[in-house]
Formats: sequence, structure tokens, C-alpha cells
Amino acid sequence: MKKVISPILFSILFLFIWNGFRISASPNKEISREEILAKINDEPITMGRFFDHLKKLRITFTDPEDQKTKEDQLHKFIREIVIDQKAALLDMDSDSVFVKKRDNHLREFLYNHMYQRDIVEKIGVTDQEVRDHYELTKEIDLLIPEEVQVRDLLLRVWVDSTEKDYRKRLKEAEKEAEKKIEEFYKRALAGEDFADLCREYSQAGVPARTANLGFIQKGNNSPEFDSAAFSLKEIGEISRPVRDHEGYHLIQLLDRKEKSYYELDSILFEGIREFLKREKIREATRNFTDSLKEVTRFVYNHEFLDAEEFSFDKDMWVLIFGEEDTIRFGEYEAVLGVYKYNQGKDSLTAEDKKDLLTNYLALPIILEKEAKKRGYADLVEYQAEKRAFTLEEAKGRLLAQRMKKDFPPPTMEEIEAYYKAHKIDFPPLGVPVHVYHIIFDDSLQAVEVLDQIKEGTDFVEMAKRNFPGEPEIKDVAYDLGFITQGEMPDEFYQSALKLKEGEVGGPVKTKWGFHLIQVVEKKEKGNTFADIIPKIERTIKLNKRREHIADWEKSLFDEADVWINEEFLEKLKLPKPEG
Repeated sequence: MKKVISPILFSILFLFIWNGFRISASPNKEISREEILAKINDEPITMGRFFDHLKKLRITFTDPEDQKTKEDQLHKFIREIVIDQKAALLDMDSDSVFVKKRDNHLREFLYNHMYQRDIVEKIGVTDQEVRDHYELTKEIDLLIPEEVQVRDLLLRVWVDSTEKDYRKRLKEAEKEAEKKIEEFYKRALAGEDFADLCREYSQAGVPARTANLGFIQKGNNSPEFDSAAFSLKEIGEISRPVRDHEGYHLIQLLDRKEKSYYELDSILFEGIREFLKREKIREATRNFTDSLKEVTRFVYNHEFLDAEEFSFDKDMWVLIFGEEDTIRFGEYEAVLGVYKYNQGKDSLTAEDKKDLLTNYLALPIILEKEAKKRGYADLVEYQAEKRAFTLEEAKGRLLAQRMKKDFPPPTMEEIEAYYKAHKIDFPPLGVPVHVYHIIFDDSLQAVEVLDQIKEGTDFVEMAKRNFPGEPEIKDVAYDLGFITQGEMPDEFYQSALKLKEGEVGGPVKTKWGFHLIQVVEKKEKGNTFADIIPKIERTIKLNKRREHIADWEKSLFDEADVWINEEFLEKLKLPKPEG
């Protein structure tokens, strides 16, 4: 029995609460989740199933009188079920492309299950292993190096290389800097404030010219500088003058941080544990795959391996492995480009080809066989994944039918008809022209007024004087503002278009009488019909596609036997959510 779904069919009760939900038609009566809400081709939709669907979508209702959201959701839910049912009837197994895609997907699914259960879940890292790794690697990975905070009095040795007697001048500058730095060193040892000396004489260029470099680590400065700075023992101690590529330095120790290590707190502890687990998993995976390859017989086609330039038949075998499995040239060729890209190679050696054949093409099949041997293909999860993948692919092909239909370009008749029916949706056509006008019942009077205007009478004054309508609006009625094509009779618009700004023309006859026209302003350009044709074409195509999709979805329901418990739904009242 086929039914048209009426609006009341979607009136349902939904009461959502965080610890579950209940369904009630009245404050005193509970409605079972097992109550049948609808049937689609004999497949039942219980209230519980529909409410679970809504809960999954996080849909709640706050207005007890508003049923629209529920109606839409039930319609969509029924459509999903109808599509699922129709997709399940498609013969996907006869499509070799799909079968290959499904086999690849299930092969990966099997391997992931085996990988998770037989490798990942069996690997653990003890607390002692974490502590041992910390002690073993802390000098390399977890060391916080020694740091010193220093103040630097720097005298640079610099002479313009373009100066005459450059080498002589450079030696003189060297001696001068050496002499000064020795003088500053003696003054500092004598008790003069080193910060003041730096502030006055240092050329280090650090902030505030206090020459405080902050905390530094070895390797950030010259070896000569580091050697002197890190040799200082006492806070306040000043080094002897040091020469490096920058010039002469006096270095004062301000503070010191001895080398230390990052503390093995809970975050670092778990980070090391995770790192060790990943390493163990990587090693276990490599050992596992190596063990499978060791017991597998591989026979390579040496004609193929030894060929530098090759063009073989796609069905030619290139590898036979195990008892009966064969890799053919077409399969090799299909992944060759990806392999080259990943390896960063333009051409492959015989060993490269072996690697591609063994690890990229044969190994996934070997792993699949091992997973099946261990019973993973017998799991409920595997069968469910197979059904779900097949159904999703079938649904994808079914839904693609909505978009497959090609529509011919709209004809000019269609375009013009659409524009006429939807003119308000498009910008006005033609160049916008700002006009004043005066309207007369006969042409002789219009000519007489035109002559007066040409002799110097103001157009606006004559417009107000000769306006034929109500006196209350005569002060504004003459001004039509900017007009475009279609807003006034075409003969009026075309006459205005020919006039220059400030020019007066006419009389022009329309169905309303005879007009004198003055152009106040004219835009440089406007829209033409050709400008909006592309938009109209796109809109018509989009509308046709929408109609096609609507017809396609309607056909789904026309072909389905849909039954809904109307009497039951009519009794339901939607309460406000609790809380």
C-alpha cells in the first residue's frame, strides 16, 4: 500500500534528557520505544530508533507547537532508509573496479586489526624502562647547559679600508684599542664601577648601554669570548682583556647557572613511555613483516628486472610469490609514479624494482593472508565492515545518478522568458540617465514651452508652471531621477539617451502625452542584456538540476511502500524539554 505522507504524519513527541530519554503522549502515560512509528517496505521504524537518530544529530525541540523540524527530520530519515534499501539491491560484485577497491579496503582493515591486536596491544613499557631511558639519554636530549650572565666592555678595532695607508692606520688603531682596554682593566681592578665604565666606553651596542648580555650558553659567541667568560669563578670577577674578531673585551661575571637536567615529572615520564612504545611497535612491526617475508618464496622476472628501458604487456608476470600469487606489469606500472616520487628517484635499479614489488605490492597481500589465517576475516567486525563499505559505495553510485543528467544550454527564448518573469532579481538595463520632464496633452503647447526654454526660461520653473496634476506634488513631479531601460516608454528613454547633460529635447510622444526632456546627469556606462545572460544561464541550469533532484527523490518515495501510524501520531503532543 502506497501513501502520500501528510503533514500530520510527522507529529511526534520528543523529550530529550541527558541520562537518556522517554516518550510520552501525556504527563501520565509512557509510550514504549518499541512503538512502530512507520514502515518502509516492511522495514519498521520504532520510536526508539527515530529518537536515537535525532539524538545522534543533537536535535531538540523547544516549541511544542512547532512540528516543522521533526517533519523534515523524519522525511530525511525515511529517505535515508529508502536509499539504503535501494542501494542494497545493486549488484556491486559484478563490477570488477569496485571489487578491487573493496578488496584493497578490506585488506587494510584486516591488517589494521591484526596490527592492533597482535602487535600494539601486546607491547608495554615498564616504569623502570622509562627511568633507565631517562638516565641513558639525559646528557644528550635532556641537558640544560651551564649558563653565565655577563657584562661586556667591548672596544672595536675598525678603520675605513678606503683610507690612505690603511694597513698603517689599522696597526695604530690596534695599539690604541689595546692600550685603552688595559687602562680600563686597571681602573676596574682599582675599584671603579665596571657598569659605569661600560656605559661610557663600551661599543657592544646592547640595550641601555649597560653591556649586560644576559645569560649566555657556550657556542653563541666566539671561542675566545666563551673561554674567558666561562673561566670566571666569582660573581663580580672581571676577565683580563680578550681579543677576538669583534675587538677587545673585558668580561664581568654577574651570575651563573650550573648545568642541570629536565626534571622527570609526570608529563616527561609519559612522553618517554609513549616514545619507547612507538619504538617497540616499530621494531616489532619490522620483525613481524620480515618473518613473513622470510617464509615466503619470491620468484622475480629477471628479464623485467634487468631491462633499463621497458615496455611490457600489462599481463606479463613480474613477480610470483607464495604458492599462487602473481604481480603483473600493469599493477607495477600503476604504482611506479608514486614510488618514484616517494623515493625521490627518476629511474629505478633492479634492487629498487624488487623493493617496489616486494614491499609495496606483495607485502599487503601476504599480510592479508596471514590475517585470514589467524581468523580475523571470521570476526563480526570484518563482515560488518564489508557490508558497510559495499553499502556506502552503492549509495554513492545511487546518489550520483542525481547529478548525472546533462542539460543542454538554455535557448534564447528560455533566457528572455526567465528574465521577464524575474526582472526584479537583476540590475536595470541600459545607461542610467537623470532626467527632468514636462508633460503636455498636445504637441503645439509643448513646442511653445520648448521655445521659451531655449530663449532662457528655466526648465524647472516651466515644469512647475505647466504640471497637469495635483498642486501638492508639482514641486517634485518633474524630477524622474535616474531612469534605465524599461522604467519609461522606450521612445522616452532613447530620446533622453541621445541628449547631452543640460540639453533639452522633445517633444517626445508616449502613451501619456507629449514630453519635454532635460538631461541632468548621464552615467558613463550601464548594464546590457548580454551582461546578465551568463547569470541567467547559470540560474536556469541550477533550477533544472534542482528539479531533476526533486523528481529523483520523489521517484524514490513513489517506488517505496511507506506506512506511518497516523492515528498514533495524531495523539502526540510535544512537551517542552525538561531542565
